[in-house]
Amino acid sequence: MTNNILKAQILFGINNIYTVRADNKLYQCRIKGKVFKQSDGLYNPLTAGDIVDIEPDSLSSEHGTIISLYERKNVFTRWNRKRLSLQIIAANIDILFVISTPDEPPFRPRFIDRMLLSEEVNYEKIIIMNKSDIPSTPDIEERIADYNRIGIKVIKSSAVTLEGIEEIKKLMEGKYSVFAGQSGVGKSTLINLITGNNLQKTGEISYKYCRGRHVTNYSILIPYKDTGGIIDTPGIREIFIEKVAPEKLGYMFTEFKEFIKQCEFIGCSHIEESGCGVKKAVESNLIHDDRYRSYYKLYKEMTELSDEVYGYPYS
Repeated sequence: MTNNILKAQILFGINNIYTVRADNKLYQCRIKGKVFKQSDGLYNPLTAGDIVDIEPDSLSSEHGTIISLYERKNVFTRWNRKRLSLQIIAANIDILFVISTPDEPPFRPRFIDRMLLSEEVNYEKIIIMNKSDIPSTPDIEERIADYNRIGIKVIKSSAVTLEGIEEIKKLMEGKYSVFAGQSGVGKSTLINLITGNNLQKTGEISYKYCRGRHVTNYSILIPYKDTGGIIDTPGIREIFIEKVAPEKLGYMFTEFKEFIKQCEFIGCSHIEESGCGVKKAVESNLIHDDRYRSYYKLYKEMTELSDEVYGYPYS
């Protein structure tokens, strides 16, 4: 007798064993064979937020087999330099919250720039400046003002004063959100405040299926208010983005686009050429110098350091 096929959502996966939710019930599943051609060459075939079909095990009410993957509406990724492959951190999201702090750990705007860069345009990108009770500096405030100027929303939040918490909650209602940033920026504390400290169930899932491993060693989807969810991600020390054609990189910096039109040469690298609209905008303070330095370093990684970062030479 053939089991019923259930549509499920992946909460997290470790060592190719995935915990999924279907009809408000949890299953521990493995993948059936090599059924995901779209995952060839990826570091991980599935991730938190993926929608799949599963076939429950006829001999166990807690186990099943993943038999197919639904098309993703988007992905949040990073380049895994160690494994030289693209790693999918989360799928099918509505908002990416990039979390930083004025200090403890230090504010790293170029790290934030990389987190925000993506060719995906169908999810919102918001910066949360957490620990806003810690004094900021004029340089940090300048960069925050520039993010707002170019259309990237910045929310200041604090677990001490509760600044920003209600605003974040309102933005998240009915949506799937990713919380990402360096270790120590306070992702877990924010999630506890937003969910009302209702992480016990998630902890129980982790201990039951993962033998006590900490929940932020991997991306994990935490259901939120029945109609959405929070994808908590591991703390990231450094981030490399998926390689794109170098001439496309400038278009991924939102404020560069209007000035690229003013470049005298088609395919301008915005590095050495004369008559470059982007460099003129930097000189005129229409593009922040630190944003340009983010671009410059990425361009060098994709060209001069391509073999070292991506495993194959620039061509």
